[in-house]
Amino acid sequence: MNLVKTSFYTAISTAINFIAGFIVIKVVAVKIGPVGIAYVGQFQSTTSILSMLATAAITTGVVKYLAQHKEDPEKSLQIINTAFIIIFFSSLIVSVAVMATSGILSAAVFKTKDLWKVYFLSGLFIMMLSMNALFTAILNGLKEIRKLTIVNICTSLIGVGITVLSAYTFGLEGVLLSATAAGIIIFFINLFLIRRSGIMWKPDFKTWDKKMGKMLLAFSLMTIVSGFLTPASQILVRDHIIERFSATDAGYWQAVTKISDYYLAFITTVLSVYYMPRLSEISGNGELRAEIAKAYKIVLPVVGAIALLIWILKSVVIYLLFTPQFSPMKPLFAWQLLGDFFKIGSWLMAYLMVAKAMVRLYIITEIAFAISYVSLSYIFMNSFGVIGATYSFCVNYVLYWIVIWLLLRKKISGHVNYSTLNSNDKNS
Repeated sequence: MNLVKTSFYTAISTAINFIAGFIVIKVVAVKIGPVGIAYVGQFQSTTSILSMLATAAITTGVVKYLAQHKEDPEKSLQIINTAFIIIFFSSLIVSVAVMATSGILSAAVFKTKDLWKVYFLSGLFIMMLSMNALFTAILNGLKEIRKLTIVNICTSLIGVGITVLSAYTFGLEGVLLSATAAGIIIFFINLFLIRRSGIMWKPDFKTWDKKMGKMLLAFSLMTIVSGFLTPASQILVRDHIIERFSATDAGYWQAVTKISDYYLAFITTVLSVYYMPRLSEISGNGELRAEIAKAYKIVLPVVGAIALLIWILKSVVIYLLFTPQFSPMKPLFAWQLLGDFFKIGSWLMAYLMVAKAMVRLYIITEIAFAISYVSLSYIFMNSFGVIGATYSFCVNYVLYWIVIWLLLRKKISGHVNYSTLNSNDKNS
């Protein structure tokens, strides 16, 4: 499936996801306000880390290796079975740990133990949520884009229905639990679609493949780093806003970042569904350069145009998505949207590190720029206020793009033996 077809299916699911997200964010804004938005952001950041640990961060590796071996049913089944075993035991460990420490997690994130139930129930069902991630990776790696689109659409529709109902019935606690409830339903939809894909897969603990297990776990190290650093950085920045300014200000910042998440969803989905597997398939440097250049020509103008439109219509966006109570967030738009442009520009290059398993380089740059982002946020917020968080976001991605371009341009233009490079990186 080519970029155009992938983009078409992605556009459908993303449009529905955007509408669903529009409804959810409006309901949450009306029911629980800026402070509630801030705490929902904190919960989502922590559960993102927990979910990543529960899947052992191997889903990107599953996509990569299934894309490479999609014409070999026996090898594909070996990859799937090995991935299942890893995720089963990883999610079991995380499940027990989260349920045992639910009160501690609630106190750390919400400054009260009263919301311990949301972490307890999240831990109780985290294995189902982890299997959802595996099923999505399988459909992605095998390029079952139509079925993947169905899953994404179902996830959006079920999620919005449960979130709206929960918000009006249970308030903040209901919103926090809605993702877990939706995930349980999606689990059974995924099971059905996997069977319809012709994958006669039965979980079998006897099919463990040591070599494939090592490959997946070695590859997952990159995802673990980014999967931990991104939400952890957001938690630190959000906490600093709450402590130095107020939870309301943290809600404004969370709201503008949420807008970025929604409108960039189409771009990031195309990158994960088409671009990353495509880069994994390519072995020739000429073809690799052409694919990256094509992505820049198509993707960046789209991101720039949407970002500009949102900035022009920011008052309308706030009115439609939130409430007049969120009007003080207007000054945050400009630098956040500019940062989005540089973020996608840098990612189009950075995906090469993931696709070619450049483990050492990827980890070093991720850690360095996570530290840079948090440090710049503290410095800029201390000097300029809450808007400093958007300054740091933009500046950090400008620096990241420059550094990634300098590090990877020779690898793209030169004659690089990626198999040797991957082996060296994994052994380092």
